[in-house]
Amino acid sequence: MDLELLVEIGCEEIPARYFDSILEQLNLRFSQSLSEFKLPAGQIDILATPRRLILVIHQLASCQPDRTEIITGPPFAQAFENDKTPTRAAEGFARKHHLRVEDLRCMETDKGRYLGFEKKIPGKEAGQILLELLPSILTHLEFPRRMKWEESQFFFGRPIRWLLCLLGGQVLPARLAGLEASNQTYGHRILDSNLRIEVRDFEDYCNQLSKLHVQIDPNARLEKIRCLLQKVAANHQGTVIHDPDLLKTVVYLNEHPSVVCGNFDPSYLRLPREVLITVMREHQKYFSLQDSQGKLLPKFLAVVDSDEVHHSSITLGHERVLRARLADASFFWDADIKISLEDRCEKLKKIIFQEKLGSVYDKTGRIGMLAEFIAKSLKRHDLLEDLRLAAKICKADLTTEMVKEFTNLQGIMGGLYAQAQGISEIVASAIYDHYKPAAAEDSSPRSLVGAILSVSDKLDSVIAAFSIGQVPTGSKDPLALRRQTLGVIKVLLDHRISLSISQVAAKAHSNLKRLPQRNFEETYREFRDFLKDRMKFVFREQGYRYDEINAVVEVDSDNPLECLERLRAIAAMRSSQDFYSLSVSFKRIKNILVKAGLDNNNTLPVDPELFQAEEERNLFRKIESIEPAIRRSRKTHEYQAAFELLASLRPQVDRFFDQVLVMADDKALQKNRLGLLGNLLMIFTDLADISEIVVS
Repeated sequence: MDLELLVEIGCEEIPARYFDSILEQLNLRFSQSLSEFKLPAGQIDILATPRRLILVIHQLASCQPDRTEIITGPPFAQAFENDKTPTRAAEGFARKHHLRVEDLRCMETDKGRYLGFEKKIPGKEAGQILLELLPSILTHLEFPRRMKWEESQFFFGRPIRWLLCLLGGQVLPARLAGLEASNQTYGHRILDSNLRIEVRDFEDYCNQLSKLHVQIDPNARLEKIRCLLQKVAANHQGTVIHDPDLLKTVVYLNEHPSVVCGNFDPSYLRLPREVLITVMREHQKYFSLQDSQGKLLPKFLAVVDSDEVHHSSITLGHERVLRARLADASFFWDADIKISLEDRCEKLKKIIFQEKLGSVYDKTGRIGMLAEFIAKSLKRHDLLEDLRLAAKICKADLTTEMVKEFTNLQGIMGGLYAQAQGISEIVASAIYDHYKPAAAEDSSPRSLVGAILSVSDKLDSVIAAFSIGQVPTGSKDPLALRRQTLGVIKVLLDHRISLSISQVAAKAHSNLKRLPQRNFEETYREFRDFLKDRMKFVFREQGYRYDEINAVVEVDSDNPLECLERLRAIAAMRSSQDFYSLSVSFKRIKNILVKAGLDNNNTLPVDPELFQAEEERNLFRKIESIEPAIRRSRKTHEYQAAFELLASLRPQVDRFFDQVLVMADDKALQKNRLGLLGNLLMIFTDLADISEIVVS
């Protein structure tokens, strides 16, 4: 018989940022545990509100299936005398398991033939399993911060106030945090005065809670909030400024969401748009409104956990709170703008970037040197003056009151203050953008100056951290080195900047010469592997196949833009029959050379005078004829043309392997032929290791 399991953990309000992780953990752990216990189940639903974690398992088997287990005793050869009379070992084994010797038989096992029997083991009931399983899973849930609040010293994200647990409509007497499960839950904390109700099953649970102003489905709350925001905004002649992260947050701040529209003094519109949106968003979780021309309106939308009866008083309260917040922001803006960004730079000496890496002032000096190096590498000397100023003042906004209050405005405020203080638009926009991209979906800096500043800032952080051994491990990445390295790759690709990472890394490392550090070889060796992994991730996200990515990145990952261009070329060529056949031959070449102890760093000379077969001469001549063109194509980044030249080798390579024995008895001939294949390998691996290509 199939059962329904309903579990509700009633808590004090859980922070919205906890839910993504908690819901994923609950789903994964219950799925795995049911599988481990071999307890069949249908769909598992994990739902949540700020006060509830809800688990529903449909079509849960009432018990485990019965199973059989083979019990073995003595080796069969030692169980009987003269193949008939049981030995004492056989009789003892039978007696131990309350059986007759006649009930035993020969069992074939991996270790041989043994005397034994099949034992039928009845499955455990679902209730018995769940009484062990529920407390175990809930005890081991991971929260960013955990609390304990009662005598059993149970830890959880927030104090648990009630526990509902029904299996097949009956209370399952689980215990947790000093509470025993019941069939009771509670309505909305305010609108229904925390009314306690009894429920029979999940359907009854949903119906009763919906009448008591509790919507348990996060997706339903999300859709309701989205529709209400659009409707209320339209009623006030505006549109909501898109903010998916805030939308996801407010879903877990409300059980019965509704939307109110408030106003603020239009005089505050003199403040930058970014400041106003951040003030409303960060502390108050308000959505901003704009008109049809994209101009910010002196209005806000708040998602509240109430109904329309209380909207007027709620709106007045929100307007009063926002008035104070905007007054603070206005004061910060007026005070900050009086001090120029250049005058603020000295204050950066008192802000520590990292204990072993000095102050933020030291970092801006390193950014400047690195940005200048990159600009000169790109032969863009015309950018040097703007880059020097941008690097010098790009972190100055860290000393402003606005950024101290709203840290996520760093960089943005620097750009806004630079613009307000009459600094050139090129420098101001570079400072504004230099933290970009903050995430994979974020845009890159708008200008080349901003792109170089961004790459310089990020690579300085990454190489500096690697030089002191602060390498990301597991989930620990305090300096966000993974994100910053991904940012470097994205900026270089978006702006099509062809740059040698090893050369820039060497410069970044040399800028640290006064600080304790690893040598550059050790630092870069570890960073190179880290960079490869990030590049592979970026290319996978762009839709390239894993074997194409490996073929390119494992050969040369020094220049991300070149890697992308070689990757595009190999992806375009892989459907060619010549290229596929050559890939098979290349695997063969590589295997032969590896067995002979040779590779790109250990090759043998080729003497054309030692060639005996016409196929050797033809292959040698073909290599000589196309090698210069391949080199030119690589130099001009015409990688598809280079791969097409390689593919043209197919006839000569095929005939060579058909007619020539590489591992000849004559050692001189053998070495000469290995040298010929070694030359071919070097030409190939200058572009890609096509032995990585999977040929179906």
